[in-house]
Amino acid sequence: MPPKFSKEMMEKVIFPDRLEYQPRTSPCEAHCPAGNPIQKAHALVKENRVEEALEYLRCRNPFPGITGRVCAHPCEQACNRKEYDDSLSIRALERFSADHADLTRVARPRRREGSGKKMAIIGSGPAGMTCAYYSALLGHDVTVFETAPALGGIPRMAIPDFRLPKDVVDREVGRVLETGVHARTNTAVGRDIGFDEIRREFDACLIAAGTWKERSLDVPGAEFSLPAVWFLRQVALGRRDLIGDKVVIMGGGGVAFDCAFTAKRLGANEVHVMCVEGETNMCASMEDIAQAKAEGVFILNSRMISQVLHDGIKATGIEYFQISSFEFDEKGGLSVKPATSERNTIPSDTVISAVGVLPDLGFLDGKEHFRFTPKGTLEVDPKTLATTVDGVFAAGDIVSGPATVAEAVGSGRRAAIAIDRYLVNGRTTNLGLVRISDEGHVVVEDSASESEPHVVAYEEIMNVDHFEKQERRASERVPPGVSSRSLEEIDRGLREEHAATEAARCFHCGHCTSCGCCVEDCAGLILAMAEDGPRVAYYEECWHCGCCRIACPSGAVLYEFPLNMLV
Repeated sequence: MPPKFSKEMMEKVIFPDRLEYQPRTSPCEAHCPAGNPIQKAHALVKENRVEEALEYLRCRNPFPGITGRVCAHPCEQACNRKEYDDSLSIRALERFSADHADLTRVARPRRREGSGKKMAIIGSGPAGMTCAYYSALLGHDVTVFETAPALGGIPRMAIPDFRLPKDVVDREVGRVLETGVHARTNTAVGRDIGFDEIRREFDACLIAAGTWKERSLDVPGAEFSLPAVWFLRQVALGRRDLIGDKVVIMGGGGVAFDCAFTAKRLGANEVHVMCVEGETNMCASMEDIAQAKAEGVFILNSRMISQVLHDGIKATGIEYFQISSFEFDEKGGLSVKPATSERNTIPSDTVISAVGVLPDLGFLDGKEHFRFTPKGTLEVDPKTLATTVDGVFAAGDIVSGPATVAEAVGSGRRAAIAIDRYLVNGRTTNLGLVRISDEGHVVVEDSASESEPHVVAYEEIMNVDHFEKQERRASERVPPGVSSRSLEEIDRGLREEHAATEAARCFHCGHCTSCGCCVEDCAGLILAMAEDGPRVAYYEECWHCGCCRIACPSGAVLYEFPLNMLV
């Protein structure tokens, strides 16, 4: 059989992530939990078409300015380019599109005609607001219920300004509200409105309440420690009086380090982060660990707190011991094996507990027949995110447990499509294809396949010499000596003159870029260039020599041989 070409994204597709004309794709897109069209965005930024790049990003992710700052960027760790010289600055390029596009020139999708259906969303974090955005575009009347005084969930209320400025969150949440979404802040379900009332008033409901309930230290004196997310939320609301000169934080994840960096910026001179993990298997990112060392934060690995010391009013320090191993049970409970019986102490003015969070679903107590996992999260259908109660769906951390913003975005988008199918068709078996037409209308089609494409490995790119080796352009950062004294944003993003150069480094793995190498190297001269890329001009004359595949610098060429040719 003649070759087939896996094409670049040709239209703004909201769902699904994998398209029929893309049987091959890149590791970066395969690893993106939000489903970003990474390669399409890079192609557009390369040509300085930043507004179009933002349009394509927003067709999958309404919060590129947020994820472009705080995403854990698994895409970069998977990037094939790192095998050649260095991985692309994918997260920084996403942020560049969100920050530098002229918003007056960015096309906005038009809402589908109203369905007459009412939909409730409990929680305004990334999952809830993503679902709200796409559900509103699909024509439904959406109301979001939020306990906090501001919309945005963890990004707005718990991620510090030096990592994610509030105005970025407010700007992107505001765009969601512009689609006609209604919001009721300072409204806790179960306190200010009953879950039963929501079920009666609305045709469908999404639970996206997040994991705000904090685990407490199971040690004497734990009540004198501050819960980490509560601490970050108080700082986000303007409090600056919570920290003394010496601070100890128990926990080794991103929240613990956010607390450490915040404590530094509030005036603490001595900050310790203590965790059960060893130095090589910490939950925090390498970036956080490097920043902590640069800012003078002490990291104590393989340690466990045995008690919080106190004077009856406030914490005065901690007692701890070294451990040789630890493990978590299926409910998230921790057990440790001491390495020694010796106990040590660290005096402190404040002790912060960052040992994990849990779902808080008290408003569901005694309500119908919901099923829960051993960790207390809601059990859902993995394809449709439907719970075991008709008309009730769930997304985000309330399903997955604590996860990333990008994972919540992907979950919220899938939930929106599934709920639309439920409201319109009364079923969720076929989620279909949802795209934005050239005129900007949201179009829903029933025929769509969610088949997984082949992920192109570096070894499959046979013409890698097509690319020149180039230095990675990283985002600029404020020096630690300056940044640790202020709550201003540390990461300043890519310089404008570097963005197109960095985007041009993309291999576009698995997606044809119409470079013409395959046509030039075709030994049988059966290929020709068309407006949409290479095509087979003389179908019957293909020799199956493989020259096109060898010549392709993106690994975008594939063959499908008949069975009789494989025998």
